[in-house]
Amino acid sequence: MVITPPAQVRTLLIRKAQKWKRSPFAAIMSKSTSTQDYALFRRKTFGFSLGLLLTATLSVNNGNAQDQKASQALTSWRELKLTSQLSADQSVGYYAFDWKNGLKVHLCVLDLASKKYALKPTVNSPTNPTSVTATKSGALMAVNGGFFNLSNGESTSFVYVGGKQVCDPTTNKDLTNNPKLQPFLDTIFNRSELRIMQGKNNSVTLGIAAHKDLTAKETKVVHILQGGPQLLPKLTSKEEAFIRTGTDGKLVDSIGCERTAARTACGVTADNFALIVCIPGKGQDEFASGITLRDLSQLLKELGATTAINFDGGTSTTMVIADSSAAGKTKMVCGKTPETRVKSVLMIVPAK
Repeated sequence: MVITPPAQVRTLLIRKAQKWKRSPFAAIMSKSTSTQDYALFRRKTFGFSLGLLLTATLSVNNGNAQDQKASQALTSWRELKLTSQLSADQSVGYYAFDWKNGLKVHLCVLDLASKKYALKPTVNSPTNPTSVTATKSGALMAVNGGFFNLSNGESTSFVYVGGKQVCDPTTNKDLTNNPKLQPFLDTIFNRSELRIMQGKNNSVTLGIAAHKDLTAKETKVVHILQGGPQLLPKLTSKEEAFIRTGTDGKLVDSIGCERTAARTACGVTADNFALIVCIPGKGQDEFASGITLRDLSQLLKELGATTAINFDGGTSTTMVIADSSAAGKTKMVCGKTPETRVKSVLMIVPAK
């Protein structure tokens, strides 16, 4: 068997060999050592060199293979290894995996054709930790939802539950009385939202649209959770005034769209699966850096989403799942400690 080391290993070994020939130790060994001892020394040295060669070759090749694997893009969430099956009918699964540059990703997938489980938003009064809301609702999975005032918990996003409006940002005085936001209020109130709709034969579909966009007559909008910006098919940070030029001429990036941060998002695939994603930042994990919205859009695209929306992020980002070791309990897989209190929550709950 002939072992051909990579170029960088060959170069290293040649340099070592040349250095050995020039060393005083080599000269002493060749002149003062007996022929038998010298031969034994050479055999041992060869064995050591061969071991070094094999180790270096395997190490380099393995490193190249890992780099190649890391650089390969996903084409679907189906390529991932399931971390935890959350439902008996196998319609809800949880995946934890590393993406580019070791970025940690928490993904929950729901088959929207499931007759046993459904996606639904809910609202806290005024705020609650995501895990508390999830446990009370018997949720298999829950994440934080729309934007809100940290000062008083009032929502800055529209929320509809069961066809009824439960949050109206147009009555939020922190928005309407802010002179810096006056020129942008129409755009802010029309930001993207996730629509959970019922169609023919009680089929469930998800839509992502601007708040004022009309829905097809043959579908009934059951729930709405507003967030933004839209991530797919196009990132609309500027169109939705998350990135804007203020009245003083300065550029404003209100949620750090172009900076890395913890994020929560939801995508929809062409074959009717919901992809709910949380990416930790430093607030959730001291070793995590978070993700930009552009990269989040790319991640969801690689997972197979054709449309996607961003929700509140940063310290709000939280995902909890059902704890298989304790009935009726949940465990936090992404979030900060102590857990952030949020206004609205997006959950997977038993269908009624």
